[in-house]
Amino acid sequence: MDQSKFNNSPQAPQLAVPKRSFSLELFVGLFAAAGVGAAAYLAVGLAGLEIGNTNAYTIYAEFDNISGLKYGASVEIAGVPIGVVSSIDLKDPAARIALRINKSVKVKDDDIASIRTKGIIGDRYVKISRGASTTYIPAEGTIVETESVVDLEDVIGKVVHSLTGEKDEKDSNDDKSDKKS
Repeated sequence: MDQSKFNNSPQAPQLAVPKRSFSLELFVGLFAAAGVGAAAYLAVGLAGLEIGNTNAYTIYAEFDNISGLKYGASVEIAGVPIGVVSSIDLKDPAARIALRINKSVKVKDDDIASIRTKGIIGDRYVKISRGASTTYIPAEGTIVETESVVDLEDVIGKVVHSLTGEKDEKDSNDDKSDKKS
């Protein structure tokens, strides 16, 4: 059947196309784009990623024990946060941590990095105690002077061991030789 006969009939009504207004669509589009941009910004911020040029440099420190120190822990001088722990790696037999320090703060080559506990809960952070040198550690350099964390369990174990009165084998051998004489 030839359909062209039906489409060209003078009796078919013509539908009027409404005049398009872009103001509503434009505002909805801009609002949606802003929402997607805000969600992306929050996702990057929560993931801890850094985009673009940052005002920080990295230095390293090696510790015998970093028990409880976590990625993202703060780095402080005189109680003022100056950076964060950006990575923790094992460089057998020591732990090597990377510190992201604000470029406005320079770490000296005789500064001492130590791991301390903050508050009752026991969050760990890196404390940098100032030295007297005038030479600064360059980016990607290493802090030589470090103090590992004092593990409370080890201290309690030593105290309990000393209170039990256990003698060393040398002391007990001396007692046996005294009895034979």
